[in-house]
Amino acid sequence: MIPLAIAVPADLAELQAAIVSWRTPVRYLAGGTDMLIAGRALPEAGLLVDITRVADMALISTDGSDICIGAATTVAALASHSGLRARLPALCEAAAQCGSVQIRNRATIGGNIANAAPAADLMPVLTVVGARLRLIGQDGTQSEIPLGDYSPAHGLITDVTMQAGGLLQRSAFVKLGPRQDLAISRLNLALAAEFHDGCFGAVRIAAGALSPAPLILSFAAAALSGHKLEVAVLRNFLSALTAEVDAAIPGRNSQLYKRRAIAGVGLDLIAQALGLSPRDRLFEEAVE
Repeated sequence: MIPLAIAVPADLAELQAAIVSWRTPVRYLAGGTDMLIAGRALPEAGLLVDITRVADMALISTDGSDICIGAATTVAALASHSGLRARLPALCEAAAQCGSVQIRNRATIGGNIANAAPAADLMPVLTVVGARLRLIGQDGTQSEIPLGDYSPAHGLITDVTMQAGGLLQRSAFVKLGPRQDLAISRLNLALAAEFHDGCFGAVRIAAGALSPAPLILSFAAAALSGHKLEVAVLRNFLSALTAEVDAAIPGRNSQLYKRRAIAGVGLDLIAQALGLSPRDRLFEEAVE
């Protein structure tokens, strides 16, 4: 057995060369947060590539029409980036609520995607904006696929792109955990929406922790799209959210509390997206 080899490429060209030249299994290491917590052993053979030094993979570009984020960009960098907050505040909010300070300083956006945890906080936001992934395969070829099509067999994620057409005027992210801080989401919601003159335009909503991958809540989005912000519309929206939970996890032990909890999370989501207080009379009347 060939012993484990380590590669620490400095740029994408070195990374691509290392992948192509190695015939045995290639594995990648970035933040390593879930691996360290779970106590996973390092592989004994093959090539282990540390991608944290690849300069082209740790950047956030928001100046063009699209947003581009390198896969090795840390969650802490996402949370604090002013340009990203101006264009997609939901992603900054999700990053800010992801784990502890120590976790955010090591965890990466690419790792959050590749680890595929059902409760991953960044995933619902990336879903509602239609994120796309650029990858390098084992044979060195580069490709681009929609986020929802990804599996580790596609290769290494090099960057995440959010095209201008998917970035709507408003966005928000809200999570529910067993406690206020340092909690894995029991439920999280992300929204991207247009809102003009008191009326919703296009709306996209996705939920985490209701299925193995982020669940697109098309009925809840339809309850808002094309309608004015008023009590009757919010009540229809809450009914749709409850129905989405019932359809997603019928008979599961968590169904009862999640079908009730999603109402509060959903109203907080609307309030955050529109810059309103969740204690606004409008929201209180919606649940009376």
